[in-house]
Amino acid sequence: MKITYLIFLLPLFLFQCSSTDVVKGEKVKTIPEEREKITSGWSYYSEGLYYKNLAAGSDKADERKKYIELAIDKMNSAVADEDAKGRVYHQLAELYHMKGETDKSEEYAKLSIMSDKTFFPPYSRLYSILMVRKKPVEASEMLEKYIQSVPDDPSALYMLGIHYFKYLNNTEKSLSEFEKIIEISRSRDVLPYYLENSYYNAGYIMYSKNEYRKGFQYFRKAYELNSNNMNTIYMMAFSAMGYYNLIDAEKYAVLYLKNSPGEPNMEFILGNVYYINSDDRALGHFARIRNLKSFEGLASAGLYAELTGDDKKAESIIPALMKYRKDMISPYIALAKIKARGDNRDEAYKALIAAGTACFRNSVFNAAEKMFYMAMEIKSDNNDIFYYLARTHEENKNYSMAISYYKRFYDHSKETDILVHIGYLYGTQKNYSRAFDYFRKAAELDPENPSPYFFMGLVNIWDEKYKDAKKNIGLAISRKNNEETYHFYMAVANEKLGNIDDAIVNLRDAIKHNSSSARAYNYLGYIYAEKNINIDEAFSLVSKALEYEPENGAYLDSLGWIYFRKGEYESALKYLLLAEEKLEEAGTPDYVVYEHIGDTYIKLGNPARAKTYYEKALKIEKNAAVEEKLKQIRGINGNGGN
Repeated sequence: MKITYLIFLLPLFLFQCSSTDVVKGEKVKTIPEEREKITSGWSYYSEGLYYKNLAAGSDKADERKKYIELAIDKMNSAVADEDAKGRVYHQLAELYHMKGETDKSEEYAKLSIMSDKTFFPPYSRLYSILMVRKKPVEASEMLEKYIQSVPDDPSALYMLGIHYFKYLNNTEKSLSEFEKIIEISRSRDVLPYYLENSYYNAGYIMYSKNEYRKGFQYFRKAYELNSNNMNTIYMMAFSAMGYYNLIDAEKYAVLYLKNSPGEPNMEFILGNVYYINSDDRALGHFARIRNLKSFEGLASAGLYAELTGDDKKAESIIPALMKYRKDMISPYIALAKIKARGDNRDEAYKALIAAGTACFRNSVFNAAEKMFYMAMEIKSDNNDIFYYLARTHEENKNYSMAISYYKRFYDHSKETDILVHIGYLYGTQKNYSRAFDYFRKAAELDPENPSPYFFMGLVNIWDEKYKDAKKNIGLAISRKNNEETYHFYMAVANEKLGNIDDAIVNLRDAIKHNSSSARAYNYLGYIYAEKNINIDEAFSLVSKALEYEPENGAYLDSLGWIYFRKGEYESALKYLLLAEEKLEEAGTPDYVVYEHIGDTYIKLGNPARAKTYYEKALKIEKNAAVEEKLKQIRGINGNGGN
């Protein structure tokens, strides 16, 4: 097809040139003059490509060599055209590569780059040459050189990210390149291949660093782009299990097994999920892989033995599992169950507490609760068990049960901080009068303890009694002046009261007492941005906050809003959309962020997108200012902005 195309293209080009000359009323050139025009510049280039394609398609050495020489001859003739030089030199580099003359290929690739620094193919050729010479560092520098000229080319960034990971073992730089592609995709389209695989590779890097939660978030983005990629589904199950996200571990392991029945790792994940949840389905999954000569096979054999009551065999395996994989909680549960069936009550109690603690540490609170209750059946008079159960119920958001067990723990311990914590839990339930009963009791028992006064002030803030909050937090500060938290919440009270200058002083005090307080840096920067003052300092403060917590959605919103105040709306939108993404991932969408995005779209001349975000804001919280902005858009566009 390529040959046919070229044959027909040249007559068409001739016809167009002749017609143009006649229309202009100029003298029609003679045939020799016209042939001279056609056989110069780009036409030589086209003929060179024609012979290059013939060479590539030939399997006869002599014929291939002849076509390469003809192509080189045509390309050398085309070099005279200044506009074509970069491309011509690149083609010469490729032809000499086909000929096996690497030095000449390198020479012409460099000439191509000198002619056009933004043309990627010659960089790619030099990269390949350096890799053949086993010079991966120099190869990476070649890609970096191109990216300096074209910093937003996803294909080059992707190539460099793979290179850092595969050949230089530099996961940090590799991750940085993939994240650049992800960032580019927020402002313009990126080919799905590069975007999907950037999310996947970033997830894999996080998984390899044992940052399973972050890894899962990246894999989930890759899955949203391509739900048929079984490698992504496989890694989603693995990463979810890595941080004991049992719901998603089960979901994606089941999904993978539908496509690949019997896959041992997925069988093992499901077995563990069901075992931890005391689900009988664990037995079948362990049975299928218990004879494998692998860790998963050995672990399955031990857990299968516990489930079937073969305690002797289970005990011969389980301790080894605990020693080899200290992060794995199912062996702790297995040993606790075995000991609970035995006669040694002390051993059983210790094993159950160890299992409950392992579950609690990994946020598997339902299993932790079960282990602690089993331990309480053995030793109901041990005060520590009340504390463990209180903490577990609190994490499960079963606050009434948590309060009950904290009270039982206090009856034995008499720790005033437990009274304060009980008051705090009542406060979270908006039972403010009951909360203050406990705070006052704690203050009476320990007058110099600042905690009761601080938590009184915190609950005052929740109850929107800001003058009382300022008074009570002031009492806490008078007892302990160097606590960052106290100064931070004093700033909250002062800001709500409109005492902005005092709030600024409070935040500077918070930073003085804790120079790594990301929240204080962000809050101070955001106050400046809201008031549209000290914008350069606001930028520095929020940037400092993001150094400590680079994925904090609230801080990203602050940075976006600072860019908005600076009039840099494209940059503002980039960070505001990233803030939206991070907050939604955390399950804490914020109407203020949606409002900020809407405001930014208005500045960028896109009222339709602004309307979408104002509506999203109002779904979270009714706000008169946002409703007015929405009315203005509808009034401008008519028909509800559609």
